[in-house]
Amino acid sequence: MISMSVALKRVSSGIESLDAMTSGGIPESTVTLVYGPPKVGKSVFVYHFLAQSVKNSEACIVIATDYEGKELVHAMGAFGWAINDALKAGSIRLVSMVPAQVARSTGNGDSRDIVSLANPTDLMIWLGGILRAFSESKVKFRIVWDSLTPLFIYNPPMLVAKVIREFGTRIRRSEAVGAIVTLDQGSIDAQSETILKASVDNVVRLSSEGMLQIEGMLGTARAAAAYDITSSGMVVKSK
Repeated sequence: MISMSVALKRVSSGIESLDAMTSGGIPESTVTLVYGPPKVGKSVFVYHFLAQSVKNSEACIVIATDYEGKELVHAMGAFGWAINDALKAGSIRLVSMVPAQVARSTGNGDSRDIVSLANPTDLMIWLGGILRAFSESKVKFRIVWDSLTPLFIYNPPMLVAKVIREFGTRIRRSEAVGAIVTLDQGSIDAQSETILKASVDNVVRLSSEGMLQIEGMLGTARAAAAYDITSSGMVVKSK
């Protein structure tokens, strides 16, 4: 967790109505967990954060467990966000986490690497190299991890929580703009979910009833508001 003695800077989530709700956006250099049942808009939340990095001419690291580069381009294009050029240029770096039996490979033309879901340590090694490169070149960057859910099929919950804590430490040391990670609610037991929430800085829940709840966010009071997924993305409704 970030010390509250330090004045909090905020960065845009990419969702204008949510930024207004949180007095400026997400605290800088923090890890935000967005969780909820399947099909409630968690990936759309991530897409906004990624689209904002492109708008700001920032780099972005995308850790994906459910899609590859072409699928990401298509999904974001449906909301009017063009990222193909950023992927080709390498300002969006994509790493796919796949089952252990899939061979590790690199250099397939879309800035994509592959690491095993059964060995998140490989991801930390890969991420370390990218973070060093970005830090040395003074590039501003964001990170999205969509989603954590498949990791729990191959790894014990305590290991995943440890990886997420290390992930947060590396983000703060590298002075990243911030990170969003997603999780399907109910995919792990309640105790493990609680431990995971305690391993991040901010927690946002999306419900099947169309409510966005800020369960915890540095410098922000707990709050809730209705939201919709529109052709332009997520819109949080003001009260």
